[in-house]
Amino acid sequence: MAEHHRSGRDQTAIDIGDDCKKSKICKKCIFRVPKVLRRQNPEAYTPDVVSLGPFHYRGKRGKEEGKEGKGEEDFQLMERVKESYLNEILSEMKNITLKELTAKVIELSDLKEEGDFEQRARDFYSETFAHISSEDFIEMMVVDGCFLIQLFRKCNYPKLRAFDDPTFNMDCMFHFLCHDILLLENQLPWFVIHSLYDLTLEIYPGHEASLSILILQAFSILPSLKHSCSTYNTYLGRNKCHCDTDVLHILDMVRASIVIPLKTIEERAHKEHQMHPLTADQRQSSKVVRKGIFDPDHHQMHTATALSKADIKFEPVRRESIMDIRFKEGGLRRNGVLMIPQLNVGMSSETIFRNLIAIEQCYHGYSNVITSYAILMDNLISSKEDMELLCKEKVIGNWLSDEDGCKFFSNLYKDIPHSKFYYADLCKQVNDCYKLKWYIWLVSLKSEKFSNPWKVSAFVIAVIVLSLSIWSQTNNIRTFLRK
Repeated sequence: MAEHHRSGRDQTAIDIGDDCKKSKICKKCIFRVPKVLRRQNPEAYTPDVVSLGPFHYRGKRGKEEGKEGKGEEDFQLMERVKESYLNEILSEMKNITLKELTAKVIELSDLKEEGDFEQRARDFYSETFAHISSEDFIEMMVVDGCFLIQLFRKCNYPKLRAFDDPTFNMDCMFHFLCHDILLLENQLPWFVIHSLYDLTLEIYPGHEASLSILILQAFSILPSLKHSCSTYNTYLGRNKCHCDTDVLHILDMVRASIVIPLKTIEERAHKEHQMHPLTADQRQSSKVVRKGIFDPDHHQMHTATALSKADIKFEPVRRESIMDIRFKEGGLRRNGVLMIPQLNVGMSSETIFRNLIAIEQCYHGYSNVITSYAILMDNLISSKEDMELLCKEKVIGNWLSDEDGCKFFSNLYKDIPHSKFYYADLCKQVNDCYKLKWYIWLVSLKSEKFSNPWKVSAFVIAVIVLSLSIWSQTNNIRTFLRK
């Protein structure tokens, strides 16, 4: 990737390389989460109410022996909802059978010359699932795919909901479903969902939004994803690019909503600087990151409270990507400003981040950008005081307790090796400004002498008395010398 320059002193570029161009060599992109990652919080990787795809599939065989996970009874309610949603589609498609719908899906796949439907779907998974027969596997793909497209349709178009639909009648059920849909082990190949969506478009006239936009709109109700999904949705609409052919699965699309806007920002900045060359001073102050750096010394940055004591301020900003964090150096009277897009931390946040980090670790086509973000935020937040400060400055919207909030990032990447860190240059900028003793003295002076009106008054009076004393002594010396 070409070098990225930014004018002024308020930038830190992150080169994510060809992250958004998925590797065509390795098709496998849906994995069972390794035990070394799962042991920190097994529930963050395990479905609670719905099983999608083969990893937690029970089918006609019941619970698999020796496999971790939940029993069939845990998913009974949503299995009934799956059947209901499937019957809605079959009924609207002139009362065809499941077998006929499956034949239509396979026929559509053949027309697109995408290869054998079943084999292509199996190739997405890291395991062979030999215990699932060909017929059961294809049926599972179709039933689960129909469930997802109907769920997102009903979320965005309430008129499509049945009065007795437990998904929307039960408080928080949709949020529980979103937790499960975003699990790495609960993903379906995107082409399966997309094929079913295309086949059912004609039975829902007036609801022709692309599949990606339909899903982004649904996920926008989650506090942790509201900004990313809404921004990416706008980006897709503005560029008239729905990118459906490049998506691997739903979790991949959610990651794209965070990463791709950041990549676009860097590309746009590069084009601007090609049109408007920088001055020598701007080139000197412009920091460029060509590649992620692997050096533990570059991973460290002081905590939020420590930076605050060095007069480094925190400013919440609205950007296209939550990862677009920048540092603006200050002047004589004020140190720099760390500008961070607000992140809302809630119940679903840990699940989302853990599974995004898990896929970065498992899928070789991804860079460790989100892992780097977790490391950077963990540097800033190591105590309750750090969390309180960032919440006060509205950098963090914490829906958890302060104690749980400060543990959030530290636990995210525990036991996770990371080969590259994409905020090394930002950390260097901040650490260099932190070392300037003038600002530490200035903050100390402000806190000790100007913390309340009485101290300000006392300081002013002391300065006046000192000035009068100096003036008096100067006059006395002048009088003496004249004599």
